[in-house]
Amino acid sequence: MINTTFYNAGAGAGKTYKLTHKLAEVIRNENVRPDGVILTTFTDAAAADFRERAKKVLYEEGMYEEALALEQAKIGTVDSVALDFVKKFWSEAQSAAGLQH
Repeated sequence: MINTTFYNAGAGAGKTYKLTHKLAEVIRNENVRPDGVILTTFTDAAAADFRERAKKVLYEEGMYEEALALEQAKIGTVDSVALDFVKKFWSEAQSAAGLQH
């Protein structure tokens, strides 16, 4: 996959800090659209925490529009993000498979 970053570390290792600052960096320097971000976590609480911390970092760096656009990013548990994509593309998948609605 293009532009994929994987971080694997234990609890308290600074993953959220590193990811929120890396996100701000790529939005600022590499023209990454905040609404195009996909980030998965294991819990809803971790996803909500990441979104709020990432928005805070963007606000602190003066990227107000980007912070607001982060609300449209796919940030959630693996299951919830996958379900969002299934819902979004279900009709196209049925058509491609030749299935009836």
